Amino acid sequence: MTCAKKTAAGLLVVAGLTALFSGAAGSGKESPPKGGGIECLSTILWSKAYDIAIEGNYAYGAFLNGLVIIDITSKSAPAEVSRLYLGGGFDIEKQGALAFLAAGRQGLKIVDVSAPKNPVLKGAAETPGIARAVAVRGAQVFLADGASGLLIFDASNPAAPRLVGSLETEGEAEGVTLQGNNAIVSVGDAGILVADVSNPAAPKKLGALNTQGKARQVAAAGTVAYVANGAAGLAVLDIGDPAAPKLAAALTTSSYANSVAVRGGVLAVGTLYDGGYHLFDITKPAAPVSLNIGKYTMYNEAWGVALEDGLAYIIDYFAGIHIINIADPKNLRSVGRFGTPSSIVAAAVQGQNLYAIGELSGLQVFDISDPARPRNIGASGISRGIQGLDVQGNYAYETERRVLNILDISSLPTVRIVKSYPLPGVPRAVVARGQYAYVTSDHSGFHVVDISSPQAPKIVGSLEMPGFAYGLTLEKDRAYICSSDTGFHVLDISDPAGPKLLGSFRTAGEPRAAACKGNLVLVADGPEGLLVLDAGDPRHIKAAGKAAFEGYADGVVVDGNIAYVSDETTGVRAFDISDPAAPKALDVFRTPGEPSTVLLAGGLLILPDSFSLFILRPGRS
Repeated sequence: MTCAKKTAAGLLVVAGLTALFSGAAGSGKESPPKGGGIECLSTILWSKAYDIAIEGNYAYGAFLNGLVIIDITSKSAPAEVSRLYLGGGFDIEKQGALAFLAAGRQGLKIVDVSAPKNPVLKGAAETPGIARAVAVRGAQVFLADGASGLLIFDASNPAAPRLVGSLETEGEAEGVTLQGNNAIVSVGDAGILVADVSNPAAPKKLGALNTQGKARQVAAAGTVAYVANGAAGLAVLDIGDPAAPKLAAALTTSSYANSVAVRGGVLAVGTLYDGGYHLFDITKPAAPVSLNIGKYTMYNEAWGVALEDGLAYIIDYFAGIHIINIADPKNLRSVGRFGTPSSIVAAAVQGQNLYAIGELSGLQVFDISDPARPRNIGASGISRGIQGLDVQGNYAYETERRVLNILDISSLPTVRIVKSYPLPGVPRAVVARGQYAYVTSDHSGFHVVDISSPQAPKIVGSLEMPGFAYGLTLEKDRAYICSSDTGFHVLDISDPAGPKLLGSFRTAGEPRAAACKGNLVLVADGPEGLLVLDAGDPRHIKAAGKAAFEGYADGVVVDGNIAYVSDETTGVRAFDISDPAAPKALDVFRTPGEPSTVLLAGGLLILPDSFSLFILRPGRS
């Protein structure tokens, strides 16, 4: 379960979530500058499922991080077989022994899945756009590549797919399906485009139609095309004359129509924004009739949908893959679920154990004595509104909405909440040290909580501070707080009952986190990048240096003369800070998610990137 080219993983069942992705594979590196050499060891806790292809007893899933192969022999207990980290995955089609993935900014990926336990990256092709959807016919691969339109590849040699043709589209190409010699491309606000692709080297536009919505995905049956048309619902098109497609019907769906699938006489539309999925009878193909609307979880964000053998597979990018029996559309029945967390936003390390948490994930505990093969050893029930996490001794401390949760982690695999302690404001960062937990809280400030009795915590000291308080770092008797509204602050915490403000510095950006190196404090300053402050005299804090970059600095840690900055738009960046006045960029490790923080523990970088968690080995300049 490393970031090598192939991997396999067994079934995980923890706290009601099946197969919480204990590892993954792939490189994750994208031509960094020389110097830092950040290495990916493993990636776990994958979220953001987008699409699946079903064949026999397996479902092949396109996730934001790559490919997941799932054994669906038992529909009530789908089990992960393996996964392959690809750095992207929005759509998938399987043909023979190969799986073809539209991998976003990573372009086209072709994976050999002949041995489901050991998928191997066979070939890849970079594309100029963002690969959103894929269709395959023989050796030809059709890719909806966003602003780059429709791209056609010859994959007769899957190890070296070759671009042979392309077609510009008026809007961004978001979906594609094949019908005879034609490709039907959904192009967002511009509707759909029908192209003759009988000669892949010279595709020709035949016709187009503005669907008066946002055409997201498209499916076809005979001379009828069905378009998931965004807020406009379902568009039914007559494509009998591909040069002049016509609107046959427009139907309201349960919410924002994002995906569509057809099987036999049934059509399913996956909808977002708590819409779930909407089933239609298409016995009369041009005149669908609503059958039922199904919901299955608290989010109901059905990004994708697939139909097979009387079952609907609902791909929810916040809650995994749900299997629904639709044999009787009036009596929908949930059969099974392949669960995923909604997000992973915070982590902590104690000894050889890694603790991670996010929305609907619960507190997940991994043994990382072999960081290339993390092993899940415990979990709590799910929680919502998670902001921060720290671990000390037998207890974990998490901030959730308006409370500080204290969890007993002494009897793994069992993790249980011993106290949910209400706090003013919206608790965000938490650091446990000795008998105190130090907490920042939006619109409330800074609080010192006595945790000597975990069952009876109590606030012993506070300092009122306005705005959003994101980052908190402790160094000896000082606390360093980052507020996106009011700047960087230094507090004296030598008396826990009376924390005092020593000094402040208004940065040009939005301070999110801080790390100390002697009298220097490195601040992740949001859109302004990395800021170096001299806080030796907290009453007169001075700017000492800066490294601006295009992105959003969310977290920072220091390892000797190297600072690692989590960039919400990119991944993690390494800087040489031996000259604090002029930090020098060394390296960048890109992830497909949105990193919110970064930790340094036991010689490892721990990077929650919102939709998974990366375990990295930092380089040395």
